[in-house]
Amino acid sequence: MNSRNSTLNPSQRQRLLITCKHIDRLLSDIEATLDTTAAKTLFPNYIEDITPAERKTLEEDVTRMRSHLLEVLASQSLAPDEARISAAHSVEVNLTFVEIAIAELAPRYMRGYGPVSQEASVDLGTIATRLESGVKELRRHLLPQHASKHEPVATAQGGSASSS
Repeated sequence: MNSRNSTLNPSQRQRLLITCKHIDRLLSDIEATLDTTAAKTLFPNYIEDITPAERKTLEEDVTRMRSHLLEVLASQSLAPDEARISAAHSVEVNLTFVEIAIAELAPRYMRGYGPVSQEASVDLGTIATRLESGVKELRRHLLPQHASKHEPVATAQGGSASSS
């Protein structure tokens, strides 16, 4: 970050950079809200009450706002930081959290919500197995060099989610 053309001191420049990054994240949240149909989530947060024309206009406005952010940063000889987190690693981490959530469907955990009958225990095992196979499929589609770094977590069945 070259500060020759900046009217701000280093602390103010840092604050400007952080604020622009925060605004960019909020703009990403707006884009995610506009894109609720693309996500195909089973548990939507938003009612789809924005018309396609409004969506297009809002998306253009977000793009324009990002251009303004870049202009503001450039005016103070600043630039956005480069990405430092691997997308594959992020997917791995989220899949690990999915595996943990599935493992917590085991009868020993579900007993905290009331008695678990033998039939319910069998159903929970079937549910966990079905969900674990979905995670395996997702992991299988990761590039091999990323998938090999995964350490399996214990599952509801007592095995590991990436074994079998």
